[in-house]
Amino acid sequence: ETGWAPLAMYEQPLKRAKRLCYLPRMPPAPRGRQIHTVEKTRKGYTMASIDLLTTAVNRRRFLALGGSVAAAGAVAATCRGAGEWEIPPGSGQKTWEAGKESAAVQAADAKTAEAQANLEGSSDHSGPLPEGQDRPKPKGKLAAVYDASLPILDPNPAKTLVIDVLDKDVEVAAGIHMPAWTYDGVLPGKVVRVRQGDTIDFTLRNKAQTGHSIDFHSARTPWDKNYITIIPDEELKFTWTADYPGVFMYHCGTAPVLHHLINGMYGAVVVDPPEAFAPAREYVLVQSEFYLSKGEGDAWKGDLARAQAVQPDFVVFNGAANQYQQETLKAAPGELIRLYVMNAGPTLFSAFHVI
Repeated sequence: ETGWAPLAMYEQPLKRAKRLCYLPRMPPAPRGRQIHTVEKTRKGYTMASIDLLTTAVNRRRFLALGGSVAAAGAVAATCRGAGEWEIPPGSGQKTWEAGKESAAVQAADAKTAEAQANLEGSSDHSGPLPEGQDRPKPKGKLAAVYDASLPILDPNPAKTLVIDVLDKDVEVAAGIHMPAWTYDGVLPGKVVRVRQGDTIDFTLRNKAQTGHSIDFHSARTPWDKNYITIIPDEELKFTWTADYPGVFMYHCGTAPVLHHLINGMYGAVVVDPPEAFAPAREYVLVQSEFYLSKGEGDAWKGDLARAQAVQPDFVVFNGAANQYQQETLKAAPGELIRLYVMNAGPTLFSAFHVI
């Protein structure tokens, strides 16, 4: 009725009219709670308590704001430029004057925009390195290589899935270690394979040192009930059905989401269609980025500031840099190969292709 678009479409191209921020009219979307408040934060003015997003906000900006739907039950989005919020015409709602951002925020945004511009056109996604800082330099070989093979599908339509959240030291490049937040102690988390129509009885167990959650993009389930943060030593149980085939992401939705993603909390779900594909050798490749700064001793740690500035140290497949140069993915002449590719980001695009 109003041209609002659902939250799931926030990556769609956006238009701006008269420097007012809202989404263009799209196909009918389910209505939800409308905007209740406008509050001032360090990064400007934000709208809170909405299920439908009506402002121009990209994926990186959305994650950096830490507006975790699962944890907070609200979306925070920042309107740039003129600083006005407008509910789309015809809704009968109020228009708020959000005001101009501070000079400090504008300067920070200009620096981020410069970093983004430096990334454009780069074949390896690598941005300029900060001057005077020691950066991670891989040496030798990885101790282990992530098995990219697609797991065998369990034919039972009623499945049980248990995932443990664990703090684990992981090697993200040869000789480069970081204390990661993981699902089941591996990065990325193990591949979950089901068939369309399967029912999954799921349990999340938090055995880490801080609060975490899980968000299955393959599930249609109440996020405010099942995608909530649980503290250490707690468990969360719910059941979901695999309604659609495809390759989906699962990840931690605890705020700030960007921080949890760069520390390793993501994995892939493969939902097979009802009719099986032709037999093939099958691999799963999860692309992601690492943003690092010096930690204790020889270790490195996830750096939220570098992630916000889009300055990745490594862009990798399956959690470690260049591992499939060390141990290649096998294929025989004339053999059918099927690849399942998922981009966990959290920021950069994927231009995956086979040469």
